[in-house]
Amino acid sequence: MSTDTPQAESEVSIESRLSAAFAAEETESPEAAPVEAAPEASEEPTTEVETEEVPEDVFEFEADDGTTLKLPAAVEKAVLRQRDYTQKTMQLAELQKQAHDRLQYAEAREQLSAAVMEDVTQLRSIESQLKQYQDADWPALYEANPGQALRFQQVMRDLEKQITQKQQEINAKVQHVQQATQKHNQFQWEAAEKGARQMIGEISAADNAAMLRTVESLGITPKEFKERFADPRIIAAVHKAAKWDSLQSSKPQAVKTANQAPPVVKPGASKGPSQAADRKYQDTRASLRKSGSVEDAAKLFLLRGR
Repeated sequence: MSTDTPQAESEVSIESRLSAAFAAEETESPEAAPVEAAPEASEEPTTEVETEEVPEDVFEFEADDGTTLKLPAAVEKAVLRQRDYTQKTMQLAELQKQAHDRLQYAEAREQLSAAVMEDVTQLRSIESQLKQYQDADWPALYEANPGQALRFQQVMRDLEKQITQKQQEINAKVQHVQQATQKHNQFQWEAAEKGARQMIGEISAADNAAMLRTVESLGITPKEFKERFADPRIIAAVHKAAKWDSLQSSKPQAVKTANQAPPVVKPGASKGPSQAADRKYQDTRASLRKSGSVEDAAKLFLLRGR
C-alpha cells in the first residue's frame, strides 16, 4: 500500500504539471500568434546590420599589460587624455623617488664624511704622540732611568695599537661610503632608465648602440654618464640626438647612390613623350648635386622608378 500511494500522487502531480504547462502555452500562444510578431522577426536583421557597423565606432586601445581593448570612439579622447595624465604622473613619481634618494644619500654621506674626518683627526694626533716617543734619545733614557724607558716603550706599543685600530675604523667607514655610493648610483640609473622608457617607449639594442656613440662623441664615458646624468629627461634627449645623428650619417650614402644612378633615357633611345620626363630627371639630378638634400635624392629615386 505504501508503494501504491506515491504512484498515485506522482501521477496526479505530473498531470497537474502537464495541464498547467499546456494551460500556460494556450495562454501565451494568443500573444505570440498576432501578425505584429512578424515585424519583430524582420527587425532582427536590422539589429544585426547595426552590430556589424559597431567596429566603425570603436577604437583599439593597448593596455599596460599588452592586451588590446576595443572601446567606444566617444571615449577615445578621454581615455588617451587619462593615459597621458597617468604617464606624466608616473614620470613625476619616479623623479620624486630619485630626488628623495639623492637627499637621503647626501645626508648619510655628510654624516659619514664628518665621522671619517673626526677619526682622521684623532689618528693624526695619535701619530704625532708616537713620533715624539720615537724621536726620543733612548740610549740616554735607558742610562738615566731604565724603568721609565720601559714604561715609555709600553706607551709606544699602546699608541701603535691605537693607530692600527683607528686605521681599521677609517677603512671600514670609507668602504661603507663606497658601497652606499655604488648602491645610490645603481638606484638612480635604474630609476632613470624606467622613467626614460615611460617617456619614449621601449629602447632597442640598436637605439642603445646609437646612444652610446652619441655619448662617446661628446667625450663622456658610459660610467661617467651613468653617475652624472642619471635623469630620464637627459636620456630622452640623448635618444633624440642619436636618432638625428643616425639620420645625418645615412644622408651622404643616399646622395652618393643617387649621383651614381644611370640616366633614365639611354643614348640613342627614342625621344618621344619621355623627353619631358628626362628633362625633369636631369633637373632634379642637378638640384641634388647642389643641395645634397635627402628630399632631392628621394625625388630622383621616384623619377627613376617611372
